[in-house]
Amino acid sequence: MVPAGTMNPLPPYASLVQSLTELMGPDGSSRTAAGEISPQPLPSSRAVYRFTFTQGSYPVVGKFFSDYPPETALDRGLAQEYHNYLQLQALRLNHDTVPRLLGRRPEVRLGLLLEAVPGPDLDQLLAQACAGSAPHLLNPALDRLARLLLRFHLRPGAPAPVTPAPALAYLAKIMGQLAGAGLLSPEDQRSLVKEGILWSKWFSRFPDRLVLVHGDATPTNFLFPNGRAVALDLERLRVGDRLWDLSWVAGELKHAWGWRTGNFAAAEGAIRHFFSAYLAALPPDPDIARRLYHLNPFYMALAELRIARNDYLSRDYRRELVAEARRCLAGGRQW
Repeated sequence: MVPAGTMNPLPPYASLVQSLTELMGPDGSSRTAAGEISPQPLPSSRAVYRFTFTQGSYPVVGKFFSDYPPETALDRGLAQEYHNYLQLQALRLNHDTVPRLLGRRPEVRLGLLLEAVPGPDLDQLLAQACAGSAPHLLNPALDRLARLLLRFHLRPGAPAPVTPAPALAYLAKIMGQLAGAGLLSPEDQRSLVKEGILWSKWFSRFPDRLVLVHGDATPTNFLFPNGRAVALDLERLRVGDRLWDLSWVAGELKHAWGWRTGNFAAAEGAIRHFFSAYLAALPPDPDIARRLYHLNPFYMALAELRIARNDYLSRDYRRELVAEARRCLAGGRQW
Protein backbone atom coordinates (compact mmCIF):
# COMPACT_ATOMS: atom_id res chain seq x y z
CA MET A 1 0.00 0.00 0.00
CA VAL A 2 2.78 2.44 0.90
CA PRO A 3 6.03 2.63 -1.12
CA ALA A 4 9.17 1.73 0.77
CA GLY A 5 10.92 4.70 2.29
CA THR A 6 7.87 6.94 2.44
CA MET A 7 8.45 9.41 5.28
CA ASN A 8 4.78 10.00 6.07
CA PRO A 9 2.92 6.75 5.46
CA LEU A 10 -0.76 6.73 4.62
CA PRO A 11 -3.34 5.93 7.28
CA PRO A 12 -4.52 2.30 7.58
CA TYR A 13 -6.11 1.02 4.41
CA ALA A 14 -9.58 0.51 5.86
CA SER A 15 -9.66 4.06 7.30
CA LEU A 16 -8.47 5.48 3.99
CA VAL A 17 -11.09 3.60 1.98
CA GLN A 18 -13.84 4.74 4.32
CA SER A 19 -12.70 8.37 4.10
CA LEU A 20 -12.49 8.36 0.30
CA THR A 21 -15.88 6.67 0.05
CA GLU A 22 -17.53 9.26 2.28
CA LEU A 23 -15.92 12.26 0.59
CA MET A 24 -16.62 11.07 -2.95
CA GLY A 25 -20.30 10.45 -2.22
CA PRO A 26 -22.26 7.95 -4.36
CA ASP A 27 -19.44 7.76 -6.88
CA GLY A 28 -17.03 6.86 -4.11
CA SER A 29 -19.24 4.02 -2.95
CA SER A 30 -19.36 2.50 -6.42
CA ARG A 31 -15.63 2.87 -7.00
CA THR A 32 -14.42 1.52 -3.67
CA ALA A 33 -16.91 -1.34 -3.75
CA ALA A 34 -15.68 -2.34 -7.20
CA GLY A 35 -12.07 -3.02 -6.29
CA GLU A 36 -8.78 -1.85 -4.89
CA ILE A 37 -7.49 1.68 -4.51
CA SER A 38 -4.05 2.29 -5.99
CA PRO A 39 -1.98 5.13 -4.49
CA GLN A 40 0.74 6.93 -6.44
CA PRO A 41 3.03 9.31 -4.52
CA LEU A 42 3.44 12.68 -6.22
CA PRO A 43 6.50 14.95 -6.00
CA SER A 44 5.96 17.25 -3.04
CA SER A 45 7.50 18.43 0.21
CA ARG A 46 4.62 16.70 2.03
CA ALA A 47 2.76 13.40 1.58
CA VAL A 48 0.63 13.81 -1.55
CA TYR A 49 -0.97 10.86 -3.36
CA ARG A 50 -2.98 10.35 -6.50
CA PHE A 51 -5.58 7.62 -5.96
CA THR A 52 -6.97 5.57 -8.82
CA PHE A 53 -9.45 2.71 -8.75
CA THR A 54 -9.55 -0.65 -10.47
CA GLN A 55 -12.96 0.33 -11.82
CA GLY A 56 -13.44 3.68 -13.54
CA SER A 57 -11.24 6.65 -14.39
CA TYR A 58 -12.12 9.19 -11.72
CA PRO A 59 -8.83 9.73 -9.86
CA VAL A 60 -8.50 11.98 -6.83
CA VAL A 61 -5.54 13.64 -5.10
CA GLY A 62 -5.09 13.62 -1.35
CA LYS A 63 -2.73 15.77 0.71
CA PHE A 64 -1.85 14.47 4.17
CA PHE A 65 -0.81 16.03 7.43
CA SER A 66 2.28 14.58 9.07
CA ASP A 67 0.36 15.05 12.31
CA TYR A 68 -2.88 16.64 13.43
CA PRO A 69 -3.54 19.15 14.97
CA PRO A 70 -0.94 20.86 12.78
CA GLU A 71 2.31 21.82 14.47
CA THR A 72 4.80 22.21 11.62
CA ALA A 73 4.86 24.98 9.02
CA LEU A 74 3.98 22.45 6.29
CA ASP A 75 0.98 21.17 8.22
CA ARG A 76 -0.21 24.68 9.01
CA GLY A 77 0.12 25.50 5.31
CA LEU A 78 -2.08 22.53 4.42
CA ALA A 79 -4.74 23.66 6.90
CA GLN A 80 -4.57 27.13 5.35
CA GLU A 81 -4.90 25.71 1.85
CA TYR A 82 -8.17 23.99 2.77
CA HIS A 83 -9.60 27.26 4.07
CA ASN A 84 -8.37 29.04 0.93
CA TYR A 85 -10.33 26.60 -1.23
CA LEU A 86 -13.43 27.45 0.77
CA GLN A 87 -12.72 31.14 0.25
CA LEU A 88 -12.51 30.64 -3.52
CA GLN A 89 -15.87 28.92 -3.52
CA ALA A 90 -17.35 31.97 -1.81
CA LEU A 91 -15.71 34.14 -4.48
CA ARG A 92 -17.20 31.95 -7.23
CA LEU A 93 -13.89 30.72 -8.54
CA ASN A 94 -15.11 27.22 -9.35
CA HIS A 95 -13.52 24.01 -10.61
CA ASP A 96 -12.94 25.55 -14.04
CA THR A 97 -10.26 27.58 -12.25
CA VAL A 98 -9.07 25.25 -9.47
CA PRO A 99 -9.56 21.52 -8.78
CA ARG A 100 -12.91 20.58 -7.28
CA LEU A 101 -12.66 20.34 -3.50
CA LEU A 102 -14.14 17.12 -2.13
CA GLY A 103 -13.37 17.77 1.54
CA ARG A 104 -11.01 16.57 4.24
CA ARG A 105 -10.76 14.07 7.08
CA PRO A 106 -8.13 15.38 9.50
CA GLU A 107 -8.86 12.56 11.96
CA VAL A 108 -7.02 10.23 9.52
CA ARG A 109 -4.54 13.02 8.57
CA LEU A 110 -6.24 13.66 5.20
CA GLY A 111 -5.97 17.43 5.02
CA LEU A 112 -7.40 17.92 1.54
CA LEU A 113 -9.06 15.73 -1.10
CA LEU A 114 -9.37 17.12 -4.62
CA GLU A 115 -10.60 15.85 -7.93
CA ALA A 116 -7.51 15.09 -10.03
CA VAL A 117 -6.95 17.32 -13.06
CA PRO A 118 -5.47 15.83 -16.26
CA GLY A 119 -3.15 17.59 -18.66
CA PRO A 120 0.45 18.82 -18.79
CA ASP A 121 1.76 21.44 -16.42
CA LEU A 122 3.60 24.58 -17.48
CA ASP A 123 6.97 23.02 -16.63
CA GLN A 124 6.41 20.29 -19.22
CA LEU A 125 5.43 22.82 -21.86
CA LEU A 126 8.49 24.94 -21.08
CA ALA A 127 10.78 21.93 -21.38
CA GLN A 128 9.32 21.17 -24.81
CA ALA A 129 9.58 24.79 -25.94
CA CYS A 130 13.20 25.12 -24.79
CA ALA A 131 14.09 21.86 -26.54
CA GLY A 132 12.38 23.05 -29.72
CA SER A 133 10.14 19.97 -29.85
CA ALA A 134 6.76 21.72 -29.39
CA PRO A 135 7.22 25.50 -29.18
CA HIS A 136 3.77 26.08 -30.72
CA LEU A 137 2.10 24.81 -27.53
CA LEU A 138 3.61 27.39 -25.19
CA ASN A 139 2.04 30.67 -26.29
CA PRO A 140 -1.57 29.35 -26.19
CA ALA A 141 -0.85 28.04 -22.68
CA LEU A 142 0.54 31.44 -21.63
CA ASP A 143 -2.62 33.05 -23.00
CA ARG A 144 -4.76 30.79 -20.83
CA LEU A 145 -2.51 31.32 -17.81
CA ALA A 146 -2.78 35.11 -18.19
CA ARG A 147 -6.57 34.91 -18.24
CA LEU A 148 -6.56 32.54 -15.27
CA LEU A 149 -4.47 34.88 -13.13
CA LEU A 150 -6.66 37.79 -14.16
CA ARG A 151 -9.68 35.90 -12.82
CA PHE A 152 -7.97 35.89 -9.42
CA HIS A 153 -6.99 39.55 -9.71
CA LEU A 154 -10.53 40.66 -10.58
CA ARG A 155 -12.06 39.09 -7.47
CA PRO A 156 -12.98 41.55 -4.72
CA GLY A 157 -9.76 42.27 -2.86
CA ALA A 158 -8.89 45.06 -0.49
CA PRO A 159 -9.27 48.78 -1.20
CA ALA A 160 -5.82 49.42 0.27
CA PRO A 161 -2.97 50.56 -1.99
CA VAL A 162 0.09 48.47 -2.76
CA THR A 163 3.16 49.44 -0.72
CA PRO A 164 6.78 48.37 -1.29
CA ALA A 165 7.17 46.99 2.25
CA PRO A 166 6.37 43.29 1.53
CA ALA A 167 8.64 43.18 -1.53
CA LEU A 168 11.52 44.88 0.28
CA ALA A 169 11.10 42.56 3.26
CA TYR A 170 11.19 39.57 0.91
CA LEU A 171 14.38 40.89 -0.70
CA ALA A 172 16.01 41.12 2.74
CA LYS A 173 14.81 37.61 3.62
CA ILE A 174 16.06 36.04 0.41
CA MET A 175 19.39 37.83 0.68
CA GLY A 176 19.86 36.35 4.13
CA GLN A 177 19.11 32.85 2.87
CA LEU A 178 21.46 33.14 -0.11
CA ALA A 179 24.21 34.68 1.99
CA GLY A 180 23.82 31.85 4.48
CA ALA A 181 24.32 29.38 1.62
CA GLY A 182 27.50 31.19 0.54
CA LEU A 183 25.99 32.30 -2.77
CA LEU A 184 26.42 36.06 -2.37
CA SER A 185 29.74 37.82 -2.59
CA PRO A 186 30.26 41.00 -0.55
CA GLU A 187 29.76 42.94 -3.79
CA ASP A 188 26.48 41.09 -4.44
CA GLN A 189 25.23 42.02 -0.99
CA ARG A 190 26.18 45.68 -1.34
CA SER A 191 24.60 45.85 -4.78
CA LEU A 192 21.33 44.22 -3.69
CA VAL A 193 21.01 46.48 -0.64
CA LYS A 194 21.58 49.51 -2.86
CA GLU A 195 19.02 48.29 -5.41
CA GLY A 196 16.42 47.84 -2.69
CA ILE A 197 16.86 51.46 -1.62
CA LEU A 198 16.73 52.78 -5.18
CA TRP A 199 13.74 50.69 -6.22
CA SER A 200 11.73 51.61 -3.12
CA LYS A 201 11.50 55.15 -4.48
CA TRP A 202 9.87 53.92 -7.71
CA PHE A 203 6.80 52.34 -6.18
CA SER A 204 5.06 55.61 -5.37
CA ARG A 205 5.33 56.60 -9.04
CA PHE A 206 3.29 53.55 -10.13
CA PRO A 207 0.39 53.00 -7.70
CA ASP A 208 -2.02 50.07 -7.71
CA ARG A 209 -4.52 48.55 -5.29
CA LEU A 210 -4.19 45.19 -3.61
CA VAL A 211 -5.80 42.25 -5.43
CA LEU A 212 -6.31 38.55 -4.76
CA VAL A 213 -3.15 36.75 -5.86
CA HIS A 214 -2.36 33.06 -6.27
CA GLY A 215 0.90 33.74 -4.43
CA ASP A 216 2.98 30.80 -5.69
CA ALA A 217 3.01 31.13 -9.48
CA THR A 218 5.55 28.41 -10.26
CA PRO A 219 5.27 26.21 -13.40
CA THR A 220 4.22 23.00 -11.65
CA ASN A 221 1.28 24.81 -10.06
CA PHE A 222 -0.59 25.28 -13.35
CA LEU A 223 -2.17 22.52 -15.44
CA PHE A 224 -3.65 22.85 -18.92
CA PRO A 225 -6.49 20.35 -19.44
CA ASN A 226 -8.75 20.52 -22.48
CA GLY A 227 -8.00 24.06 -23.59
CA ARG A 228 -8.13 25.73 -20.18
CA ALA A 229 -5.79 26.52 -17.27
CA VAL A 230 -6.21 25.29 -13.69
CA ALA A 231 -4.32 26.55 -10.62
CA LEU A 232 -2.99 24.18 -7.96
CA ASP A 233 -1.44 24.61 -4.49
CA LEU A 234 -3.36 27.50 -2.99
CA GLU A 235 -1.78 27.71 0.46
CA ARG A 236 -0.22 31.13 -0.34
CA LEU A 237 -3.44 32.65 -1.69
CA ARG A 238 -3.72 36.19 -0.29
CA VAL A 239 -4.27 39.82 -1.16
CA GLY A 240 -1.16 41.48 -2.53
CA ASP A 241 0.51 43.10 -5.49
CA ARG A 242 -0.53 41.46 -8.78
CA LEU A 243 3.16 41.44 -9.73
CA TRP A 244 3.74 38.64 -7.21
CA ASP A 245 1.95 36.50 -9.81
CA LEU A 246 2.87 38.14 -13.11
CA SER A 247 6.55 38.75 -12.46
CA TRP A 248 6.89 35.37 -10.77
CA VAL A 249 5.84 33.78 -14.07
CA ALA A 250 8.29 36.05 -15.91
CA GLY A 251 11.10 34.98 -13.58
CA GLU A 252 10.24 31.32 -14.10
CA LEU A 253 10.32 31.84 -17.88
CA LYS A 254 13.79 33.40 -17.57
CA HIS A 255 14.91 30.46 -15.47
CA ALA A 256 13.46 27.91 -17.89
CA TRP A 257 15.61 29.15 -20.75
CA GLY A 258 18.63 29.97 -18.62
CA TRP A 259 18.68 26.53 -17.03
CA ARG A 260 17.80 24.48 -20.07
CA THR A 261 19.62 26.40 -22.81
CA GLY A 262 22.10 28.68 -21.05
CA ASN A 263 20.48 31.70 -22.70
CA PHE A 264 18.40 33.86 -20.36
CA ALA A 265 17.65 36.37 -23.12
CA ALA A 266 15.83 33.71 -25.16
CA ALA A 267 12.91 33.98 -22.71
CA GLU A 268 12.11 37.57 -23.67
CA GLY A 269 9.66 36.65 -26.42
CA ALA A 270 7.63 34.41 -24.11
CA ILE A 271 7.61 37.08 -21.36
CA ARG A 272 6.38 39.76 -23.77
CA HIS A 273 3.70 37.41 -25.07
CA PHE A 274 2.50 36.61 -21.54
CA PHE A 275 2.34 40.26 -20.49
CA SER A 276 0.56 41.23 -23.71
CA ALA A 277 -2.00 38.47 -23.16
CA TYR A 278 -2.69 39.68 -19.62
CA LEU A 279 -3.07 43.32 -20.65
CA ALA A 280 -5.30 42.35 -23.60
CA ALA A 281 -7.64 40.47 -21.25
CA LEU A 282 -7.64 43.27 -18.67
CA PRO A 283 -10.17 46.09 -18.98
CA PRO A 284 -8.14 48.90 -20.59
CA ASP A 285 -5.92 50.53 -17.98
CA PRO A 286 -2.76 52.27 -19.20
CA ASP A 287 -1.63 52.87 -15.61
CA ILE A 288 -1.46 49.13 -14.90
CA ALA A 289 0.40 48.55 -18.17
CA ARG A 290 3.01 51.17 -17.29
CA ARG A 291 3.34 49.79 -13.79
CA LEU A 292 3.78 46.24 -15.03
CA TYR A 293 6.60 47.11 -17.38
CA HIS A 294 8.35 49.52 -15.01
CA LEU A 295 8.21 47.45 -11.80
CA ASN A 296 8.45 43.97 -13.31
CA PRO A 297 12.29 43.96 -13.26
CA PHE A 298 12.27 44.30 -9.47
CA TYR A 299 9.77 41.51 -8.84
CA MET A 300 11.28 39.31 -11.55
CA ALA A 301 14.68 39.65 -9.87
CA LEU A 302 13.05 38.51 -6.60
CA ALA A 303 11.77 35.42 -8.43
CA GLU A 304 15.25 34.68 -9.82
CA LEU A 305 16.82 35.06 -6.39
CA ARG A 306 14.16 32.77 -4.94
CA ILE A 307 14.93 30.10 -7.53
CA ALA A 308 18.65 30.41 -6.71
CA ARG A 309 17.90 28.95 -3.25
CA ASN A 310 17.21 25.51 -4.76
CA ASP A 311 20.10 23.20 -4.01
CA TYR A 312 19.15 20.73 -6.76
CA LEU A 313 20.60 23.30 -9.16
CA SER A 314 24.35 23.47 -9.66
CA ARG A 315 26.22 26.03 -7.61
CA ASP A 316 27.56 27.70 -10.76
CA TYR A 317 24.06 28.09 -12.17
CA ARG A 318 22.72 29.45 -8.88
CA ARG A 319 25.44 32.11 -9.03
CA GLU A 320 24.35 32.85 -12.62
CA LEU A 321 20.82 33.44 -11.35
CA VAL A 322 22.14 35.94 -8.81
CA ALA A 323 24.06 37.72 -11.57
CA GLU A 324 20.98 37.75 -13.81
CA ALA A 325 18.90 39.21 -10.97
CA ARG A 326 21.47 41.98 -10.51
CA ARG A 327 21.41 42.74 -14.24
CA CYS A 328 17.63 42.80 -14.15
CA LEU A 329 17.56 45.25 -11.22
CA ALA A 330 20.17 47.61 -12.69
CA GLY A 331 18.78 47.51 -16.22
CA GLY A 332 15.19 47.93 -15.10
CA ARG A 333 15.95 51.32 -13.58
CA GLN A 334 17.09 52.66 -16.96
CA TRP A 335 13.52 53.19 -18.15
